[in-house]
Amino acid sequence: MTQLNFYLIIVITKFISLLPSSIFKKPNSLLWKLLQTGLKKRKQIIQANINHCFQEKSQEWKEKLVDEVWSQTFFALYANNLAWNASKKNISALNIEFLNEDILKNAISRKTGVLLLFRHTLYLELSARLLSLKYKVHGLERPNNNRLIQMIQRHGRLKSVTSLISNSDIKECVHLLKSGEVILYGPDQDYRNKRSVISTFFNQDCLTTTVPYTLKKLTGCELIYFDFFKEGDKYQIKFDNFDEPINSSLEFVNQLNKKIEKSVVQAPSQYLWHHRRFKSQAPKIYDK
Repeated sequence: MTQLNFYLIIVITKFISLLPSSIFKKPNSLLWKLLQTGLKKRKQIIQANINHCFQEKSQEWKEKLVDEVWSQTFFALYANNLAWNASKKNISALNIEFLNEDILKNAISRKTGVLLLFRHTLYLELSARLLSLKYKVHGLERPNNNRLIQMIQRHGRLKSVTSLISNSDIKECVHLLKSGEVILYGPDQDYRNKRSVISTFFNQDCLTTTVPYTLKKLTGCELIYFDFFKEGDKYQIKFDNFDEPINSSLEFVNQLNKKIEKSVVQAPSQYLWHHRRFKSQAPKIYDK
């Protein structure tokens, strides 16, 4: 039954990817109203995160940002579905701009492996697919507990990456990096494991993983920050270095979170506020 449901959903998502994008730019459409009924909890999480991170802002400002994130979520669902289903020809036809690309090219040329660290944006899946047009990358993921969702997720993501690695498989990460490969990793979530330290995000305590720092120490790989923005109909991919030397795991996570904060401030409505970033340090904010 799971296999049958899988193929049925793939057909539906493939059909959706063929629809005009203009349909998904109307936040008051009937389709979005129907989809929202199953996403109410996500909107509450968005509100909780924004209220927690921007306590100095007015209530009006925060409510406006929540509305902007919510309306942009609708188009992001379409864009990420497109990433999982569209042909290479159709993806290549999008308006894409690469900035500071020499940073990544030079890192790859040194053949010491590259850990490409990204923040979770609304357009996460699309950003990976666009990156794959020019670069061979592997993806690090947390497998979904639901078998059907994991099958769909894996099917879509393998359009963008050469392989998918469980975020608990450090051995495989070390092997790939020592072989000079590029791995995509999103460290800006609370993974609730022993490989995390308490840092701050917008002046609020949170758990941040130290796995990238550990991998750098084990392999000597390059750490590169991978950023993504949507500007009208243009998609912008940007690369940045980390300051060297990085002398401790805490120094690394603090530098990482500052980079992410700077990116979020540039386009706050494009960040993925939908996850419980503070579930270990401030779990009660999600109970309201």
